[in-house]
Amino acid sequence: MIFGFIQLIICPMMMAQGIEEFAAKSYIRNGNSDSYLSPLVDVLSSTLHTSSLSFKHQDSNRSFHIYIGATIVGAFIPSSMKSFDGQTEAPFNPTTTYNAPTIFGENTSNTYYDQYGNSYLFPGGFDIKQINLAVPNIHVGTLFHTNFSGKFIALNVGGNFKRIELFGFGFNHFISDYWNAKNYYVSAGASFHQIKLAGYLKGKQFLAQITGGQKLGLFNYYGFAQWQKSPYEFYYEDELEGNGVVKINGQTNIRAGIGLGLQLWKFYLHAEGSGFKPFIGAAGIGLQF
Repeated sequence: MIFGFIQLIICPMMMAQGIEEFAAKSYIRNGNSDSYLSPLVDVLSSTLHTSSLSFKHQDSNRSFHIYIGATIVGAFIPSSMKSFDGQTEAPFNPTTTYNAPTIFGENTSNTYYDQYGNSYLFPGGFDIKQINLAVPNIHVGTLFHTNFSGKFIALNVGGNFKRIELFGFGFNHFISDYWNAKNYYVSAGASFHQIKLAGYLKGKQFLAQITGGQKLGLFNYYGFAQWQKSPYEFYYEDELEGNGVVKINGQTNIRAGIGLGLQLWKFYLHAEGSGFKPFIGAAGIGLQF
């Protein structure tokens, strides 16, 4: 299993501070909500998947092992994820397109007026440049040429966002065993994660990944390609119009990355990077026995 403790301090603060503002403007449920919130979905799903199915020591696909380690993940928010072309809605007339901040964009709201005096407000973002996660983990294998992983964490953090829950599981199957590969491996894996943040959001992450790697003495390198799907639900309260939910899907479904590792006795050190939106860097250390 993977026992994960995820430091999602920035994102809960964004949601706790922001949902009430969205509700007051009914912004979360209009035509711009998808473009405003989807960058957050892409960042959360991509960071939660990082290093969950990637390289473990070369011999781990041929013998039973337990791997215990920790990985630090950083997601760097590009400028393309900080703004979008938003459109005004009725009674604003005529419909007009303006450049507006996403949830990661500038902390400045913009109000526009039409010729009849109708106004339309684009809320500001939270001016976020980077999100960091720390994930301790445990993997167990190999059974039937497969490594298995899982994670669960439930934190009562108090305040507006009250409770964070995360659980997930996955498997990584070494298909190169079937042709008796000696100095490299190829694996196919999949994982599922779910995150809940009090009554503000519930997100699901589905991942499929192909990984290939090779060992060169104490060093190794690997590359991977990923397909991910991330449906999220954001909940809001609105005294005037009634409570509701808006469903947002991530926009980045295909990712790819490379990594390097170093085996020192029972310790394994690794670093990897993946893209394309956002770019994610990760580094970790683990004990395998």
